[in-house]
Amino acid sequence: MPLVTDNAYLDYQYADSEKLRIRQDAHRLYSERKDNFMEWVLDLLDPQPGERIADVGSGHGIYHPFLARRRARIVAVDASLGMLTEASATARRDGLPVSAVQASAEKLPLADGCCDRLMANHMLYHVPDKIAALREMGRVVKAGGRLLVSTNSEENGARMTQLHAEAAEELGLHADNRSPIADFTVESGEPLVRSVFPNAELVIREDAFLFPTAEAFLAYYASMRIDALMDGPADGSHRPALAKIVQRKAQAIIDAEGVLRMSKAVGCFVVTK
Repeated sequence: MPLVTDNAYLDYQYADSEKLRIRQDAHRLYSERKDNFMEWVLDLLDPQPGERIADVGSGHGIYHPFLARRRARIVAVDASLGMLTEASATARRDGLPVSAVQASAEKLPLADGCCDRLMANHMLYHVPDKIAALREMGRVVKAGGRLLVSTNSEENGARMTQLHAEAAEELGLHADNRSPIADFTVESGEPLVRSVFPNAELVIREDAFLFPTAEAFLAYYASMRIDALMDGPADGSHRPALAKIVQRKAQAIIDAEGVLRMSKAVGCFVVTK
């Protein structure tokens, strides 16, 4: 079973926001493009003042301040109680108009047409039944509303995949070189989305990481990719040795090239009902 749909691994990843925040911080600090990614996404979603926006797979609510500035009302939906607890605490602290619902994307406990717009950012690869989830998203958005689903290109992180494979080989382990989100990349996700929403528009954003230090790259790598093994020990004992080798290899690249550059194109499927 792929890690991204394994319930035990998802509990490890998303019981709280620590590992997710590491990845989000990397995007904020080391992106080649300097315009704000979340504002770019919301420009495509185009929420209007007073509208009700469902954020499916909301995590700890990284989009919520940006939605609140656009005077939207937010329904945060996530399968993780830990994530929703953090999102709700932040909303209370900052006075954000957020209501939280714990649910899977395949069965949203929301009424038909109750939302003006819906976004599902970088989350459908965690969902076993993606078609059911897409249909549910369409159901809860009113006629004339808009949906946005985002994911990464299958080529994202190719350099990290290579370094991980080389490090695993040194340790006599077998890396899983498949994209961790292979079931819902831009490329594999397009036919799925269009099977439910034939009029979906795909908008691509080209970008890359520019990691200035091996430590910065290592933090990102260790937040998830480090566990992509065909035969990895369940206790996580592989992590320190793999991290040491990957850090050495990343430092060699930075010494030679100045930075470690790694592509990270994103695609947004935008649907107007």
